[in-house]
Amino acid sequence: MTAIALIVSTALLCPKEAHAQSIDRNFEALLDAQHFPESYRPALRELHRLHPNWVFTSIETGLDWNEVLKQESVLGRSLVHNSSLDSWKSVERGAYDLAGGYWYGLDGSWVAASDAVIRHYLDPRNFLDDTSVFMFENLSYHKGIHTREGVEAILKGTFMSGNYTCPDTGEVRNYADTFMEAAERSGVSPYHLAARCRNEQGVNGAPQSLGTAKGYEGYFNFFDVQAYATSTLTAGQMGARYAKTVNQKYLLPWTNQYLSIIGGSIYLGTGYINKGQDTLYLQKFDVVDGGNGLYCHQYMTCIYGQASEAAGLKRAYSQAVLSTAMEFKIPVYKNMPDTPAKKPTSAGSCNDLLRALNISGQTVTPDFDTYRTEYALTVESDVNSVTVNARTHDSKASVSGDGRHQLSEGINRIPVTVTSPSGTKRTYTITVTRKKAPVQEKLRGDLNRDKIIDVVDALMILSHAAGKTLLTADQIVLGDLDGSGTADVLDALQMLRYISGNSDTL
Repeated sequence: MTAIALIVSTALLCPKEAHAQSIDRNFEALLDAQHFPESYRPALRELHRLHPNWVFTSIETGLDWNEVLKQESVLGRSLVHNSSLDSWKSVERGAYDLAGGYWYGLDGSWVAASDAVIRHYLDPRNFLDDTSVFMFENLSYHKGIHTREGVEAILKGTFMSGNYTCPDTGEVRNYADTFMEAAERSGVSPYHLAARCRNEQGVNGAPQSLGTAKGYEGYFNFFDVQAYATSTLTAGQMGARYAKTVNQKYLLPWTNQYLSIIGGSIYLGTGYINKGQDTLYLQKFDVVDGGNGLYCHQYMTCIYGQASEAAGLKRAYSQAVLSTAMEFKIPVYKNMPDTPAKKPTSAGSCNDLLRALNISGQTVTPDFDTYRTEYALTVESDVNSVTVNARTHDSKASVSGDGRHQLSEGINRIPVTVTSPSGTKRTYTITVTRKKAPVQEKLRGDLNRDKIIDVVDALMILSHAAGKTLLTADQIVLGDLDGSGTADVLDALQMLRYISGNSDTL
């Protein structure tokens, strides 16, 4: 449609329809200005239709998708609960005991997340609906938008609903009021603060939020700051131990609920929100450098923590608030896959590892290691095939690429692919180099290439001359002793004189 035709078409619309079309065109221009990839846009268009005042900001990280995935898969950075589906749990080195068939607890009952589930939760495109999108909400405090009633909605049904008594002072306070004060002092959304504590402490509370952590009774840590399990202490005890330290900046020690919530919110604000990690997503995936590098400065290790808290944030907002110009900051990576990975749903494990890999009668290098996927082998020129033997760790996994393989001269790559019970795949590759056959020296008169000039060679010339058999072009050259351009009876007679010793030369 030409520009003039578009103007005429728009003019024929009723004012309301023309206005809507104008807004859509403006929104498309905003998407262009923010450099959102096309794969993001269908979901963003639908969100715009539902909430026309919402603002979507692209965070162009400049990071390569595969590198980010590799970094987020580093052991200990992304965890799932041990009760999760087996397809959610990693079988990589240090995460899983192949002999015993169990996952190592990296933080109490939390284990390493699988590559498949990390792919799903890392990809922003999986969460562009009007609930999950709140993991991208700008979490700075906005007075007038964040209300006490919203905080109460988040805390409803939990141990933080209503009042509490500070055990060290006897003072009675209200949780919702405390979170509103914490927002004022930290610059962090009170909804985020309340949802974070609910997510960390659960509905009924945990020892570190009830002041009952063994050995550290009377100390509180609502945000689970520095709460991770060690060989001697539980995560709750570690959190309570941190609460016992002295640090005026964060109001430590946290000897009551009020100090823990206010101090923890300041810790969160100064350590994360004010360093560019101002969304739930960025607190899980440290893909912006706020002065402390990349990937390591992550508030949570739970791979789905940001998604859980996002739902809590959405519930806190009234329709009036949802109609305002809320900002959502959404990361974009380089070289992203065309489509986002689906959440794993299989109860089967992602064990796509081999227990053994070899080639019959040959020695590959280096020695086989379950987690190594590249191997090499060099064979002589007379070896025209090899037989690959592969055995999986999981009896329910399948393997393709084993068996007999024909070899060409030079490099042959043999892929052996393991498919786990949950459907993940891992490919081991054996590169087999077959040596080239040695170039045989051509001996003048040696038509049958047996390296001897004898009667057989002469008879081959005579048979050719008589038309009974045909020599190859190469054989004719070898048999043309007199340089006539062909192998004939004269050449055969000269060869016979040489063979009988009546001539010293051919």
